[in-house]
Amino acid sequence: MVEKKQTPMMAQYLAIKETCQDAILFYRMGDFYEMFLEDAVKAASILEIALTSRNKNDPDPIPMCGLPYKAADLYIAKLIEKGCKVAVCEQVEAPSQAKGLVKREIVRVITPGMILNDSLLDRGTNNFLVAISKTSDYSGLACIDISTGSFTTCQVKRTSGVIPYTLLDEALKLSPKEVLLPDSFKSDPAMATIRKALSHVGITYLDNYTFRPDNARQLLTEQFATRSLEGFGIERMPACISAAGAAISYVRDTQLSDTSHIYKITPYNLNDFMVIDDRSCKNLELLTNIQTQSPKGSLIHILDKTVTAMGGRLIKQWIRYPLVDKDLIRQRLHAIEELIGAPGIHQTLGDLLKSVYDLERLGSRISMGQGNARDMLSLKNSLSVLPDLFRQIKTFKSPILNGTGMDGTPDLVRDLEKLAQLIGKAIREDAVHVLNEGNLINDGYSPELDELLSITRDGKSWIAKTEKKEKENTGLSSLKIKYNKVFGYFIEVSKAQSAQVPDHYIRKQTLVNAERFITQDMKAVEDTIFNAQERRTALEYEIFCTVREKVAKRTKDILIMAQFIAALDVVQGLAKAAVENAYAKPDINDDRRIDIQDGRHPVVEKLIQGERYVPNSIVLDDTQCQQILITGPNMAGKSTVLRQVALTVLMAQMGSFVPAVSASICVTDRIFTRVGALDNLSSGQSTFMVEMEETANIVNNATEKSLVILDEIGRGTSTYDGMSIAWAVAEYLHDLNGKGVKTLFATHYHELLQLEEIKPRIKNYNIEVKEFNDNIVFLRSLVKGGTNRSYGIQVARLAGVPDDIIDLAKSVLASAEHHPMTPAPSVQPAKKKKGSKKRNTSGQMSLFGPSDDDLRQMLQKVDIAQMTPLDALNFLNELKRKVEV
Repeated sequence: MVEKKQTPMMAQYLAIKETCQDAILFYRMGDFYEMFLEDAVKAASILEIALTSRNKNDPDPIPMCGLPYKAADLYIAKLIEKGCKVAVCEQVEAPSQAKGLVKREIVRVITPGMILNDSLLDRGTNNFLVAISKTSDYSGLACIDISTGSFTTCQVKRTSGVIPYTLLDEALKLSPKEVLLPDSFKSDPAMATIRKALSHVGITYLDNYTFRPDNARQLLTEQFATRSLEGFGIERMPACISAAGAAISYVRDTQLSDTSHIYKITPYNLNDFMVIDDRSCKNLELLTNIQTQSPKGSLIHILDKTVTAMGGRLIKQWIRYPLVDKDLIRQRLHAIEELIGAPGIHQTLGDLLKSVYDLERLGSRISMGQGNARDMLSLKNSLSVLPDLFRQIKTFKSPILNGTGMDGTPDLVRDLEKLAQLIGKAIREDAVHVLNEGNLINDGYSPELDELLSITRDGKSWIAKTEKKEKENTGLSSLKIKYNKVFGYFIEVSKAQSAQVPDHYIRKQTLVNAERFITQDMKAVEDTIFNAQERRTALEYEIFCTVREKVAKRTKDILIMAQFIAALDVVQGLAKAAVENAYAKPDINDDRRIDIQDGRHPVVEKLIQGERYVPNSIVLDDTQCQQILITGPNMAGKSTVLRQVALTVLMAQMGSFVPAVSASICVTDRIFTRVGALDNLSSGQSTFMVEMEETANIVNNATEKSLVILDEIGRGTSTYDGMSIAWAVAEYLHDLNGKGVKTLFATHYHELLQLEEIKPRIKNYNIEVKEFNDNIVFLRSLVKGGTNRSYGIQVARLAGVPDDIIDLAKSVLASAEHHPMTPAPSVQPAKKKKGSKKRNTSGQMSLFGPSDDDLRQMLQKVDIAQMTPLDALNFLNELKRKVEV
């Protein structure tokens, strides 16, 4: 409970806290941030710092805790990681100038999606905030990263009251750190799916009014200083406007500072990119390894050879958003090819780009008034590289490489070079990051500041000269001039010589062994020194802010340059990956073919040890070979072949060279994957349910332009059910919309091999193995034709399963082969008799053996009255043969 009679300080604290109920308030008191009441209890637990109390002797002491302001970033990071919000409350006037209580205000609110400080951000990952809205006909999404100024939006037509799956999947694809939803979504049953899907992300609910299109439009036009949103292409996109306006409203409410670095919004159409849903992204291990969740062992780990933070973020976007526009794909491929053809310039570019700091985040922080001296110097050093950089790239033809696609070139380069010169002239190279302690501005930049510096330096030398002069004039050998915070400068004389001091000395303090004095002249000089020092610190801060404001006015130019450098860095990185890994430039064809010769898995080929990677070729088209059924034992490499085809298509459409001797790729609108068996037990979903959900997504959304990757459909249920589903799915995809869809289907259901005889565009392939002495060697080669053997027992032996189990498995298999409908798991291994023939255990139990219904139908159809004795014997023999299959 709060004190019955509040102190002025607590009254101020509670008034400020009232404005940020959902955040932990960091209340600045001198060199510390203090927290009180519930905030203190919560923060102390998370941060593992001491929880104390104010007015401990009161019946109800107030819980409190504190931390040094210089270490605040470390503690804020921990709170943000736990999903908390932090409201930073600063002293906005100097204590010396305050009349009574120092004035304090919240200067910013830090939330998971509203972070500017580099120490709290991942260098190579965008920190996205996503807002989702709905209007009568559409659902909208806006995505903003205040640390870079990125602001994008899209909308999808709604066919029911729920948010379309495509938009929800887009939200998941962006991996936001925070999501904004209208208050009405809290209890709306139709929004239960979106609440559940985003439950792992921090959700903030805003007043429904914030999402109203008319209110949102006004906020956006104010932000961009325009009369309408026509110039951004969203004037007639109400769902986009609704979501984007809510995002801007939240930025303004939390940042409480200039946000002019968010100077545009870019709409995009989901159909402009290949769709790779969140599950397929995980299945193909595009950004993280599926087992360790780290980048190592993923596609990004192989392809990311960027050297700037901006490039590191952009290449992730290229991977997650492959293009479907053939011309744009070819532009990227030509840029890589041109750079590979100029190895000297390529190397020089890489070296120059290493000197470029994160222009996006530097420009954004400076624009919002949070950039310090080190940020300014980093910007200066980065911009100083531009003249050399543009001299290197001027001979290239590709606009991605030469910068001709940027607004304002070449004036932009020249203007930014002048900005670097301004910073270099003003800001000291040894400036510290603290802005209120001086030592920020170079000598010679400001005459007024130089004068104050001279007074400060001359004043201090005057003190030293005065001490020497006073010793000579008075003959007091023990005389020393000293300083403390109580008296300022004073003269100290030993007790033995204190009676000999001149009359104009004014006694200030008597100690056991000494006397302390001041003089009028000394105090006059002291005032001059102190005033000059204080004025100098204040003036340096004023000058710094003025220079920072001049830089902030060029934020748009800085961000335009940042976007160009990011793309240049991605291209040079992909060129480097292509050279190092012997990738080939893919051809983007118009004849709906995927033709990959000697293709490789870009990740697996780097990770395998102890054996040579075996490349494989794949051809898929819409006329002869649209669906490939791949059989073969586990561990042979079926899944690798499936994934490498998907990754090769994806790499080609993101504009990268591919791991193959040659490749001709048609544009694919979507890659679907059903691979692995990842239970989602926490959500009550079994392996089979996950399989069926992914399969349903495929058959419901695939088109003739899609690529489908299926690995072992039906494993999660009984053999007969699983085989039936796998068969039906294969047929359905072959016949889809009368055109079919390109599909790679790995299976152990050998009965599916019969589909090649039934469906004209299905072909059988298998991963070749070599067998000898009941052992197998994986040859890894994909060859035509199916195999009706899974070599499960041989693979089990390779995996280290004990011989007793292997022998028992052989006996069970042998029994099952002779009695397919009633396998006996309790059969013991048969003892071999001397000279007996070895039992053949190479077959597989048939799933199409005759059932009772089959036999009953045969008997019903036969006309016994018309049968001869020979016919009856033949019929009985046929029945016996079917039973023994």
